[in-house]
Amino acid sequence: MFSMLAALLAERLCSALPWKNARLECLGYLIVSMLRQRTANLVKLSAEASGGLKAESLYRRFQNFFLRFSMPFDDIARLVVAKLPRPESGWVLSMDRTNWKYGKTHINLLVVALVVDKVAIPVVWCALPRATKRGNSKTAHRIELMKRLLRIVPASEIKALTMDREFIGRDWLQWLNDQEVGYVVRIKRDTLVDGMAASARPPGRSRRKSIWGLDLFFSGCSIRGRNTREDFLYIASNRFHGKEALALYRRRWGIERIFGHFKKRGFDLETTHMSDPGKIEKLFGVLTLAFIISYGWGCEMKADATALSATQKRKSLFRLGLDRISQIFGNAEEFRTEIRALLDWINRPKYDSIFVV
Repeated sequence: MFSMLAALLAERLCSALPWKNARLECLGYLIVSMLRQRTANLVKLSAEASGGLKAESLYRRFQNFFLRFSMPFDDIARLVVAKLPRPESGWVLSMDRTNWKYGKTHINLLVVALVVDKVAIPVVWCALPRATKRGNSKTAHRIELMKRLLRIVPASEIKALTMDREFIGRDWLQWLNDQEVGYVVRIKRDTLVDGMAASARPPGRSRRKSIWGLDLFFSGCSIRGRNTREDFLYIASNRFHGKEALALYRRRWGIERIFGHFKKRGFDLETTHMSDPGKIEKLFGVLTLAFIISYGWGCEMKADATALSATQKRKSLFRLGLDRISQIFGNAEEFRTEIRALLDWINRPKYDSIFVV
């Protein structure tokens, strides 16, 4: 039954991912295993082997997939964008970095994601060189990643890119402005705003100010009592100001949630035992597909709230979908009808039940 599920899933993905059959089949094995086992550890995933497929054989297939396959990441990006209903005002994006350690090796991924309700779904990502200071990205890394994104999502369809204090710098922000990408970025309290530290200057409502030699809107609000050591939040933007800029920045938190779902609260990414940058990037792509299936199915279930138990209603959309898929995939004979409905849903051109802000 495991092999059949993997084959059926690969069949549903083939129209969106024009890859060779062998690669799609292995991708099907990986995603079905992840959804059942809730882990990114290949040894545990290969234990899913059944019937004529041995665990050792499946493990070798997984290893070859990550070692030899030149994964077309743009295909995954196009799939994600195509499946989500685009908001009329344009996409809100979030850029951030996630990191963990395997032994003494520091792993850092730079990610740009589409904000979807309370989470954000990755579209483009790259592993950062280990030589970068504290794993932080450089302007060149961000520009290269955004160039990849703009091949998939044109600037005219982007409302705003939201970023934390790590992603500042004149050259970087000027490049975004030159590409006609609106952005909202948090700035440090000692950043000079018209020659005065941000913390010493009351945020203006609409007048532009000089920040890093750029004419930007400056906004801020008190964040006292919100689980932070800071008293105030300071925001700079090339297009937005006041309450709108602050509301857009708050949506950035969706990318923090997706990192949590990829790690301890979902697929346990940190147990992968991989450290090679190329392999990590491929694994992140597989996890993105597993996530959008879990989250989207949770949205589909939520749309029929009358069929949910009280316990299910308290779950996040991601956990609602993941828990159910894990259950039905683990008892395939009993849930044949629901599995067929899930596979048919995966094949839809667009996942209309997903709410996008």
